Formats: sequence, C-alpha cells, structure tokens
Amino acid sequence: MRRRFFRAATLAILAGLVVAFLFAVPLMGQLYTDETEKRLDTALALVCGYSLPEGEQPYERLAEDAAARLAGEELRITLIAEDGTVLGDSETDPAGMANHAGRPEVRQALETGEGRDIRRSDTTGEREMYRAVTQTMPDGSRVVFRASLSLEGEGRMQATLWGCGLIGMFMGLVAALFAAHYSAGRLMEPLQELTGAARRIAAGETGVRVAAAPDEMGELSGAFNRMTERLAAAHAELEYSSERMAGILQGMDDGVIALDADGRITLLTRRARELLGAVPSEASRLEECGGNYLAVQGLLERAMESGEPVRETLALAGPPERILQVYAARVKETREGGALAVFSDVTRIRKLEIMRSEFVANVTHELKTPLTSIRGYIELLKSGPRDEETARSFYEIIEIEAERLQKLTDDLLQLSEIESGARGGENESVGVEEALGQICESLRPEAEGRGIAFRLQVEPGLRVGASPRRFHQLMKNLMENAVKYNRDNGSVAVTAQKERGVAVIRVADTGIGIPAEHLGRIFERFYRVDKGRSREQGGTGLGLSIVKHIVSLYGGDIQVESEAGTGSAFTVRLPL
Repeated sequence: MRRRFFRAATLAILAGLVVAFLFAVPLMGQLYTDETEKRLDTALALVCGYSLPEGEQPYERLAEDAAARLAGEELRITLIAEDGTVLGDSETDPAGMANHAGRPEVRQALETGEGRDIRRSDTTGEREMYRAVTQTMPDGSRVVFRASLSLEGEGRMQATLWGCGLIGMFMGLVAALFAAHYSAGRLMEPLQELTGAARRIAAGETGVRVAAAPDEMGELSGAFNRMTERLAAAHAELEYSSERMAGILQGMDDGVIALDADGRITLLTRRARELLGAVPSEASRLEECGGNYLAVQGLLERAMESGEPVRETLALAGPPERILQVYAARVKETREGGALAVFSDVTRIRKLEIMRSEFVANVTHELKTPLTSIRGYIELLKSGPRDEETARSFYEIIEIEAERLQKLTDDLLQLSEIESGARGGENESVGVEEALGQICESLRPEAEGRGIAFRLQVEPGLRVGASPRRFHQLMKNLMENAVKYNRDNGSVAVTAQKERGVAVIRVADTGIGIPAEHLGRIFERFYRVDKGRSREQGGTGLGLSIVKHIVSLYGGDIQVESEAGTGSAFTVRLPL
C-alpha cells in the first residue's frame, strides 16, 4: 500500500508540474506580447506629440527624429500616406519600400483610427508586432504612424523558459519525491500499526490495541479499538459457550461421537472412550480406533448415506460386556456436514429387565408348586371318603404347603420393604451379644436334634448402628442356613468383634459347602445351589438376597468363603 501511495503521489505531483509548466509558458509568452504592445503604444504616443520646424520636409525628418529619440527602445518607426505610400522609415529608405495600403494594421488604422498585427516582416524577415494610429497633419492630410518591434526576443524567452522550466521541474520533482516518500512514511505508520494489530488479532490475540492518532487516523484507530473490544467480548463469549458445551458433552452419561463429511473425528467424548475403549492418540478416523468403534462407524455411515436417523442396539464383547443403545443421524445444520452418534449404556437396564423376567418366572414357579400340591390334595379329599389317618396326612401336607406359601409371601414383602429403603424403624444401636444369643436360643432345639453345637464368641459391649428388627432378620437368616445346610453332629461358630471402626461378624459352619461356580450368584433372588434340598428344608430362595439387601441398606458389606464339602463362612461388616 505504501508503494501504491508513493506511486500515486509521484504521478499526481508530476502531472501538476507538467500542467503548471504547460500553462506558464504560454502565459509568459502572452505577457511578453502584452508588454510589447504597451511599448509600441507608448512610442506612438510620443511620436504623435512631436512638432516640426516651419519650412522643413516633415516626414523623413519626423521618422528619423522619432527613431533618434527612441533609440534605446529598438523600435522601428514608419510613416505611411493615406494611399499606402511609405513617407518615411527609421531603418529603411522609403523609396525602396512597397506600398503599404494592404497591410492589416494600416487598413485598420485608416478605418478605425488604430490597428494591430503580428506577422513576419517582408523587409526585415523577422516576426514583428505592428501598432498603427492615424494622425491628421497641419496641412489637413492623414498620415498613419506605425511602430513595430521584433518578437524574436519572445522566442528566446520561451526557449529559456523551457530550459529553466524543465530543470526546475526536474528539481521540483526530485524534492517532491523526497517529500512524498517522507509523507508516505508518516501517513503509513498508523496504517502499518493497524495492519500489524490486525495480523495479531488474526493470530489469536484478543487484547490488541492501537494508539489514537491526532488526525483523521484517530477516528480509524478509535473505531479499530472499539471493534477489537467487541471482538474480544464476542471471542470470550464464544469461548465460554464452547467450554460450557464441551463441559456438558464431556459430563454427559451418554457417549457422543461426531464425524465430518470426510469421516474424520471431530468429537469423541470421555464417556465414549469409557464405553467403547481406549483410542490411539494419533487416530483421526474410527477405523483407526478398531474394536467396538467399527460397529459405531457402520451406523454413522448408514446415517450419512441414507439421510435418515439410525437406531440400533449394540452388544459389545467384554470385559466387561456392554449393551449400548445407539442413535446416529446425519448433521445437516452445519456447513461441514457429517454425522453424530449418541449412545447410552443400557446394560443395567437390560439386566434389570432380565432379572424382572426371571423374578416373575421364579415367583410364578415358587407359588405354583405349593398351590398345585394343595389343589391336588384338596381334590383327593373331595373325591371320596378316606380313612382318618390318610385324611390327616393330607391335611398335614396342605398345612406344610400353606406355611411355605406364607413364608414365601413374608419374604417377598420383607425384600420389597428393604429395597424401598425402609430400615424397619429408628436406626438404633443394637447390642450384638444379646441379639445373637436370642437367635441361638431360638435355633437350639433344631440344632440339638441333629447334634449340631453352637459356639458364640462376642466382644463385650459391641454394638452396631441398625434397627433391632433388621439386624435380627440379617443374622437369623445366616445362622438358620448354617444349621439347615450343616452336617449332623457338626458345629456353627459365631464370632463378633470390632476391627478398624466397624463390627465384623462371622458365621462359619461345617456343612456341605458351596461349589465355586455358584458363589457369584448365591445372593440372587430364588437362586438355589441344590434346589431339591432347599425346598426339602423349607427354604424360599430369598434368605441370602434379604441378607445382602439389609447389609447394603446400612452401608456394610458381606463376603463368603466356601468349598464344597468343607463348610461355608459368611463375614458381615457393619458400621458401629
């Protein structure tokens, strides 16, 4: 821009000098001509004012005398009769001169009293200016007084003007070039500062400001600073919105993946990595990520090709196994296009659905078995008379099955109550030794009938933060199972002590044990290691599930150690 300004200023100055010079030379010529004409008029006025001595020849003497008087003016004086005859001339013998009646200035003077003409003289061969006036002589005749002056000096003056003008124009141009260069530098400094500031803003700086200039550039500088302030505010708002949106996306429980129209990754959230697996740092496309990302890529490509949203469930191989609900759609609102996939982890929901289905099936089965038995024996009783002993046995079986139904119903209600978060009353401090002693006494008849010995060892004064009813349910289920699934003449050892701020209660038996493949599922509803033996013992399959839920309700945990044929040990940890 500086070069263009300098070039334009140079051309403008040069054009101005040329125009001024071309205007000045003709003007100087015109001034020279006007000055010559004034000199001629002055000379004619002097000549016309002369008087001659009486008796002398007037015309030759008059011309010579006038020329002598005007010797310093380099003028030529000519007297011409009314018929054009040359009467006298200050430079040439009039006898040898042609008739001047046809000369323009003579003709004009005879017609109007004065005349003027510029032409090349036939006598001298030079370009001259002629000025003529008519004068009436004492004898009554009219004589034309003509004065002429060579204009060759004008040509010399113009030549001098051209030479001096060109030299002056060159020197002026050089000076103007230096001045233009200096002025361009001074004028361009604010623009260069603005240009540098604009480049810094384009590079990402937001706090750029320029100094205010005192002239018209000050308005531009002020407008630029106001613009940068608005840009900085808009940039800050955009950054805030972008960070806020990124925070929202990164904090979503759903994973999000976005691709541009060329399939390059533009967004891959933290949750997406958690659900689909780690991504190589240099990966820019989903096919470079491999594994589970390829399945998502297929859905995104389908969405981009069809233009319609794609909804699909993906089952991902573990560990851990996951089930994802994926929604993929083409992005039409942005200039880049591409596609977006949002996927939710529905593994827990699906597991809950499976558990619900299994629960319904198990409850149906558990209810159906005793109901079928009761219905069958009732039909037998209704079919005809039975002896008293047979009828009594039928009634006993019906009573047993009814008690089983009652226990199943009670356990289901307890489990539902515990799952709802009901703690069974105020969260009191329960004395562990007293509660365990009561449970031992209630189970002692059954244990002694099979020769099973109870060993109870409790740290004195140990208390836990739980309601008495829930704690009783928890420990009775564990200790009752230790008796039911024990061997005859076996033992049950119950210990309770304080360790690291929690109560640790351990129930160990010498029973049949639990095979390793069943240990991970024994706390599920209706899960039985030995279904036949469990029903035979009157179990509902809900006891350990109730235990697990009560422990979780009070913020504790439970662990089991067991081997088939060697017994089991359940360890419960509860807050004090």
